[in-house]
Amino acid sequence: MSKEEEKLYPEIKEWLQNYLNDKYRGYTIETTYETSRRNLDVVLKSKGIECKEAIGLNIKVDIVGILRKGKDFKLVFVEVKDKKLTLKDLGQLWGYTQLLNPVESFLISSKGLGRLSHLFNILRREDLLKYGIKSNKFMQIAKWDKRRKSIDYASLIPKI
Repeated sequence: MSKEEEKLYPEIKEWLQNYLNDKYRGYTIETTYETSRRNLDVVLKSKGIECKEAIGLNIKVDIVGILRKGKDFKLVFVEVKDKKLTLKDLGQLWGYTQLLNPVESFLISSKGLGRLSHLFNILRREDLLKYGIKSNKFMQIAKWDKRRKSIDYASLIPKI
């Protein structure tokens, strides 16, 4: 992770907190970027959550949303980049997402879609974003708008 990428974490964390509070009413929601430096399983365990799929895998997600209702929990992943996106960036998030099946998963870049623009805007390969046991969820990709401190919803792929 670069210093510029790390500088984006607090404002993206705040955006995620607000987004989740609006969308998931009835849940207790916590967002953190300590998972960018410490393994996800260790951070979750410190918060009283055991996620068997993450144990011992050295997974470090830049920003994680934790949604709780009673004893149940759901995760939301955000990978942050301060460069134009590449297939490698998508692959990193894809691996975490396929394994842990978060309720939502975002790849956000302050510099835009980069090489992924051709893949999704020209070739229309949104099928590559599918995940979940029934492949009924989609990872989402967006450009970060530093001025508005929000994702640029016009850049969001797929348009859900």
